[in-house]
Amino acid sequence: MHAQLGALMKAAVVGVRLPDWLRKRPGWLDHQTAIGLTFAVKTFAASLLALYVAFWAGLDDPRWAFLTVFVVSQPDSGLVLAKGFYRILGTIAGILVSIALAFGLAQYGELFVAALAVWICFCNFAARAVRNFASYGFQLAGYTVAIIGIPAALNPAGAYPLVVARFTEIVLGIISAALVSRLFLVRALSPKLVELVRALTRRADSFATALLDPDATHERVTAERTELVQTYLDVQAMQHSTYFESAEARILDQPLRGLTQAAVELCTTAAAVANHRGDSRARPEEKSSFSVGISHGSKSRTGDGPIVSALVRAADERDLTLARVRLRDCMEAFDRGKELPGPNVGYRLWSDPVPALLTGIRSALAVVISSAFWFATAWPTGSTAIVVAANVTSLLAPLEQPDKISMAAAGTVLIAAVPVFATQFYLLPLAVDFPSMAVALAPLMLTCGFIMAQPRIGALGLLSAVYFVFASSIDNVMTYDAVAFLNSSLAILVGIAVAVVLFATFFPETPAYAGRRFLRQLSVHLSDLTSDQPWALALRGYQRALFEQLGTTLARVKDEPKVAHECLTSAVTALSTAQAIGRLKSSLDGRVLPPGIAAKGSRLLVRLSQTLRNPSDWKFSRRAVEARALSLHALATDPGSAEPEETLALRGVIVASATLGSDLMRARRIMQGQSNAIPI
Repeated sequence: MHAQLGALMKAAVVGVRLPDWLRKRPGWLDHQTAIGLTFAVKTFAASLLALYVAFWAGLDDPRWAFLTVFVVSQPDSGLVLAKGFYRILGTIAGILVSIALAFGLAQYGELFVAALAVWICFCNFAARAVRNFASYGFQLAGYTVAIIGIPAALNPAGAYPLVVARFTEIVLGIISAALVSRLFLVRALSPKLVELVRALTRRADSFATALLDPDATHERVTAERTELVQTYLDVQAMQHSTYFESAEARILDQPLRGLTQAAVELCTTAAAVANHRGDSRARPEEKSSFSVGISHGSKSRTGDGPIVSALVRAADERDLTLARVRLRDCMEAFDRGKELPGPNVGYRLWSDPVPALLTGIRSALAVVISSAFWFATAWPTGSTAIVVAANVTSLLAPLEQPDKISMAAAGTVLIAAVPVFATQFYLLPLAVDFPSMAVALAPLMLTCGFIMAQPRIGALGLLSAVYFVFASSIDNVMTYDAVAFLNSSLAILVGIAVAVVLFATFFPETPAYAGRRFLRQLSVHLSDLTSDQPWALALRGYQRALFEQLGTTLARVKDEPKVAHECLTSAVTALSTAQAIGRLKSSLDGRVLPPGIAAKGSRLLVRLSQTLRNPSDWKFSRRAVEARALSLHALATDPGSAEPEETLALRGVIVASATLGSDLMRARRIMQGQSNAIPI
């Protein structure tokens, strides 16, 4: 069975290697313009298919099937399947809650709005705990209740048919998008993921080389690190979606994760080694944060500092060699279609409850404010403003600078109003059948699809498509009401305006705030590492989660180089501290140490956990002193040891406690702001 699985995996690897895959399709199809045109045609064709079936079936509101295609469509086929899967889950959850609210609270308007706000708050809170399309699923479960629940509450007698119709239309749109994306001009994710993981391994090796090269410039190290983190984030985002693509992609999933883990281990090991050696490439003002060498922090009155430094260098060289060998072996095994034996490292992404709670409360406030305006004015399209406000505060909260993006969204609506109005009132009235309707829709929707395929402005194309569907009621029997169109457009702008105000005034997530929360996450999860078992898996999980969180944070603070540097400084210190904790726990787990040293080591880990939970300058100093005392105690005991295992464990304690003491003093200086760092 194992041989068959290996053969199948080898066939999958060979089948998705990028050069072979490229020969199966013209090269020009991978040009960004060709990708945009292909995506626009495929998406428009899928939307027409969904719209035609909705017309044929006589569904209540066919525009939802049409819109769903644009919402779930992605240039890569695997992304369509992944997004569609989570959209179905989110829609089911939202529909169940919509039924409960519509039938239980429809007659109590204020209670209905309050329950809606609480549900959206909960969903957005949960959405910040996960990533990628899983987060989108939670968000969708929240604002689906606004989309479906409000119309159902306004017409309780027709609530059930409306809920069933909306669900049918959304599922129809997902199926149409999935069919077209998988049957015509398929863009598979697996070859891209394989090549991306290979690029990650190359970048990891290049980064480690640059980091440990005394002649490498600070600019080179920074550039290598930035590219590495971005590639890692791309790999993580793509791996979750590729799993839905095919059986071959699922077979490749675990080997690719092993390669990714090996690359991360090499980078984190190199960062810790560079931290211990002292970074001679840093500018003088940076050396206090990056370059506190072990030898400076480990000297004792008896002159044992050189001995400790030699032990640390030997341990670092051993770990670095093992990490390089592990990465090379993983690459060779992957090329041969084999999988190296090893533990399946599962790790939990870091979720910060404070920004998550603020996101939930902000979304709830958006619903309450727009609902109050609706109740006070009895505005016919006030429900649309509620839906838009809920959507914008949900979808844009995880992004950097959501207030500016919201303002860009408002500008997009104003610009798109002209072509949308022209399509609705000048082109669609000329249509006499479905083909002519398709021709009338083509200029606007193909343009939206092409914009959606562009990485930097794709969201603006989707927003334009959503605006058109919301403002124009596409149906078998068309009605053209300019007043209703203007009311819908105004409602969309009002909803966006509510979101802009809340993003700007209600605890805005500034770069400085994002940096402080990142440092807090480093400390809290480092505290968890002191007690997690088994320690090796916990350490690997911490490293991968830190990489992911660092990339996410750097994206939010990219316009603030000082904050970005502070985050990187603290991340390097945290990685070195995590390695020191892992070494100490490894030595303590052997049960061959003298009882006194084992007790001191265990007591140090307990106190360190408490310190990391509630950090302070004085506590870090005390833990650093205790770590260095433990190192000296172990060093004094080492010559009298006769057992090789005990000698090895004692030297592990010496290295771990010495590096831990230096890392804690470095963390103390960061807290004091001596390296321009943000206080934790």
